[in-house]
Amino acid sequence: MSLIHAMGFKSNTLRIGHTTFNLTAAQRILTPGKWLGNERENTTLRRWNIKRVAFMSAIFYLQLDNAYRKFNPNKKAYELPDLFLAYRRGELPSHGRTDKVYGVDIDRLYFPLFVNGNHWISVCVNIIEKKVEAFDCQRGRNRQYVEKFAAMIPRIVKAVAPPESKKQLLLSPYSIVDVPMKSRLNKSCANCGVYALKHLECLLLGLDLSLVDDEIMQGCRQKIALDIWEATQDPMLIQLMAEHVPSDMRLLMSLTSKKTDYVCLSLFY
Repeated sequence: MSLIHAMGFKSNTLRIGHTTFNLTAAQRILTPGKWLGNERENTTLRRWNIKRVAFMSAIFYLQLDNAYRKFNPNKKAYELPDLFLAYRRGELPSHGRTDKVYGVDIDRLYFPLFVNGNHWISVCVNIIEKKVEAFDCQRGRNRQYVEKFAAMIPRIVKAVAPPESKKQLLLSPYSIVDVPMKSRLNKSCANCGVYALKHLECLLLGLDLSLVDDEIMQGCRQKIALDIWEATQDPMLIQLMAEHVPSDMRLLMSLTSKKTDYVCLSLFY
């Protein structure tokens, strides 16, 4: 019995929170050579729950990218928006409120990042060690894509810190590290999204990144599809999303500057 048949799709569309998991999505994940999109990357991250770690979705990148473009020309005068900081204090989104604060309850930020319009990498922002690490299966140089995180995260951490801690916190940019990878990975040039997710999983579990290579890619795709399918059956997630109150899209739009950003936002809120 195939995995897709075992999942019981046929003509059914399964709910996963406020989005869906259907036959088309499952086939995309399971088919060698197919890319993973934002919704697959973000949904898989939601299946992990590690203390003192935060998983960032595409909305985080859109918010921070827009903030950085406004900050960069006039660094001294720029102030972070209250709505943006509400996410960093764990007050938003409404369906995933944690009340965990960057630098107080959260030490590391993990997220997949789409770069150059055609490639996924994974990123770890280590607040304690003050560094941004980029993990790229194609061994690229990614400073230009992650420097905004290195510049903005220190400011966010200071902005949301308790009053007694603010004076001790500096605004100096974090260091940037392109983490070395072994050669000849992702030979198909279509598995970068799978590598990005599995590299994050290895980091979370303390496993050697060299365990992930082209030979196990199909098994990794099957595991990602199974994880998402299991999420559609998760009683806690079903209950959580039943109480979901959609965010005010006008406020979210104020954090973006492109129509395409609105499309991305609508996937998650």
